[in-house]
Amino acid sequence: MSGVNIMELIQKAYAKINLSLDIIKRLSSGYHKIESVIQELELYDIIKLKKIEKGIKLKCNINICPANENLAYKAAELLIKKFKINRGVEITIEKNIPIAAGLSGGSADAAATLKGMNNIFNLGLSEEKLIEISNDIGMDVAFCLFGGTAYATGKGNELQRIEDFPMLYVVLAKPKFGILAKDAYNNLNYKKIGRQLKTAKMLCAIRKKSINKIAENLHNDFEYSVCKKYSIINEIKQKMIENKALNALMSGSGPTVFGIIQDKAIAENIQDSLKKDHYFRKKLDFVCITYTNTIH
Repeated sequence: MSGVNIMELIQKAYAKINLSLDIIKRLSSGYHKIESVIQELELYDIIKLKKIEKGIKLKCNINICPANENLAYKAAELLIKKFKINRGVEITIEKNIPIAAGLSGGSADAAATLKGMNNIFNLGLSEEKLIEISNDIGMDVAFCLFGGTAYATGKGNELQRIEDFPMLYVVLAKPKFGILAKDAYNNLNYKKIGRQLKTAKMLCAIRKKSINKIAENLHNDFEYSVCKKYSIINEIKQKMIENKALNALMSGSGPTVFGIIQDKAIAENIQDSLKKDHYFRKKLDFVCITYTNTIH
C-alpha cells in the first residue's frame, strides 16, 4: 500500500486454540520451550485504527487492563518508537474474545495493530519482520500474525505452516474467572509436563487427515496443574463429551475449554446443554460456537 494515504483501517483479530501443547522445559531466560499445534478460530475482536496528530489513544467496549499494560497499546508504542512515526494512532477495540481465557485475545489485538499500522503508516514491513518485532510484545503474537494452523516450537514463536486442516465446529466455554499466562507458568507441575509429547502424534494425525486421531491426541500440559486447582474445567470437558463432542480440552493456559465436533447440530446441542443447565449457567460467563479457520 506504499504511497496510499490511509487515515483509518479496520482489522480482525482472531482467537486461537492449542490442539496440543507440550511444555518441554524451563529455559534460563525464564521462558519455556514448547511444542504445540495452534489453530486459528473464526472468533475475532474488531480493531479500528485511526491516524491522529500525536500520541496513542485506546478505546474499548469493555473495561480492560490499563492502557500501558494492553498489548495493542504496546504494539503501537513499539512501532512509533522503532520507526520514528511522527503521527499518533487511536485504537478502538471491540472485544468479542474473552479476556485471560487462553484464547490469545490480547495477542490477537496486538497482531492486528501491527498489521494495521504497517498499512496506514506505509511501513512496508514483511510478515517475517512483523513477527520478529512481535517478540518484544509477547510470544503468542507471532502466531496471531501467522494465522491458520501452525506447528509452534521454541518459545512458541518459531512457526511452520500446516496445510489442509479440516473444518471442525468448536464449542467454547469459559468459567467465570480468568488465568494469566504468567501465573499458569509459575504453577506448572514439572514432574508431569513434557512427558506425553502428543504434538508429534497430532502432526501425524493431521497428515493422515484422521479426525478421530486428531480428537484422540488433544493434549495440554497446563491441565495437570490448572485442572487440579479448578475442578470446573474437567466438569465442562465431561459435559461436552457426554453430549457427543469428539473430545474436549482446555486451551492454552486456560481456563476456556473447547470441544471439537464435525456436525453443527451436535455443536448446537452442546452449546444449549451448557447454557440451559442450572449448574453451568452459574459457573460460566461465555459459551459460543465457532469453527476452525484457514489462513486469511
